[in-house]
Amino acid sequence: MAQDLAPHRSGGRSFTLAPFRGLRFDPSTVGDLSTVISPPYDVLDADTVRALENANRRNIVRLILSRRFEKPYVAVRERLEKWRDKSYLRADDEPALYLYEYTAEDVTVRGLIGLVGLRTMDEHVILPHEDVMPGPVDDRAVLMRTTRTNLEPILLTHRGTDRLRELLDEAGADRPAADVVALDGSAHKLWPLTDPQLHDAIADELAATQALIADGHHRYAAYLRLQEELRDAGSPPDASPWDHGLAMLVDEEHGALRVGPIHRSVAALTLSDLQDLADDRGDRLTASRDREAAFAAVGGADPDHASFVVSDGQSWGVLTVPRTHAIDAAVLHETLLPAWHIAEEQVGYHHSLDQALHATNRAPGLVVAVRPPTVAEVRASAALGVRMPRKSTSFGPKPRMGVVMRDLRDA
Repeated sequence: MAQDLAPHRSGGRSFTLAPFRGLRFDPSTVGDLSTVISPPYDVLDADTVRALENANRRNIVRLILSRRFEKPYVAVRERLEKWRDKSYLRADDEPALYLYEYTAEDVTVRGLIGLVGLRTMDEHVILPHEDVMPGPVDDRAVLMRTTRTNLEPILLTHRGTDRLRELLDEAGADRPAADVVALDGSAHKLWPLTDPQLHDAIADELAATQALIADGHHRYAAYLRLQEELRDAGSPPDASPWDHGLAMLVDEEHGALRVGPIHRSVAALTLSDLQDLADDRGDRLTASRDREAAFAAVGGADPDHASFVVSDGQSWGVLTVPRTHAIDAAVLHETLLPAWHIAEEQVGYHHSLDQALHATNRAPGLVVAVRPPTVAEVRASAALGVRMPRKSTSFGPKPRMGVVMRDLRDA
């Protein structure tokens, strides 16, 4: 049986993942499906965006990039409606749970895409682990309200039961409805599961599930806001379209997701400044001969100290400070940045060290490399109700955009 992270609230609702009529690209009108899906938008660079746009005029990134227009949310809605009118996108005839398996970065991830029943934080059914910012929540909420569409699933992890794994193994033995290799070499398979008896069996296995939000905290917060604003007050629980949000649920025991780092760039801070600040606080800043030596000096996790590789793009060093939190990103944001008098707008977030270094080439500053937490550390923090600073984790590899979407009007 799956093990809970924290006790459910007595009398609270259980976890649900409901079937729905997925909105998908139709290969008879858009052509090769490998040319219409895209990596998550937050990891795309300009060259990749251009390649995707050139690969197919219906690539999902063109829909997302409609937000560059003067009325961004309306532009996305209008392009969505145009694509549906021209049958580039079609809603499936039958409600389904979607078994989705993808292989990227030498990791195979398998999970179920469905409509997750929204639960408040105090029900301890769906656990966040990161803080959210009002601006991004506003953005996601306005986009969903305007388009009446969930363009991509949030990513949840859980500890599945043996029986659930057996059910998914059996379903995955059939021929997939979609089997494509994307432009970046990642492989993707999709099985729409339409059997109501299978839905019931899966629901039974998921009833005791306690899910961790791996990716999509701002979208989940937007789901909750729209539920509060738009559901009919007279609707029974879980009966309104706004009571659910699109989600992919991944069993940690089957193709476990990895937790990668998100590094920081800090504008207008020099190594000389950092040395003075370290001296004032009693921290230790040690010079390293190069990048490799700096990372070798950091080593593994230390229960008493947090260590950060720092660089201005030319010189390298290691900053070691007393540990004030189990998560290194929290030490940086809750202790060091305030002590350094660094404002939030001075901090950049980067999925690779090279991206962070590139930022310091454009504008002088320092790179601070942050050790990612382990899945166990993330779970422990979430179970205690402790939120990490935003961008503390990067679970991956993430599902691709454009595989399955959800139009709230296709109930």
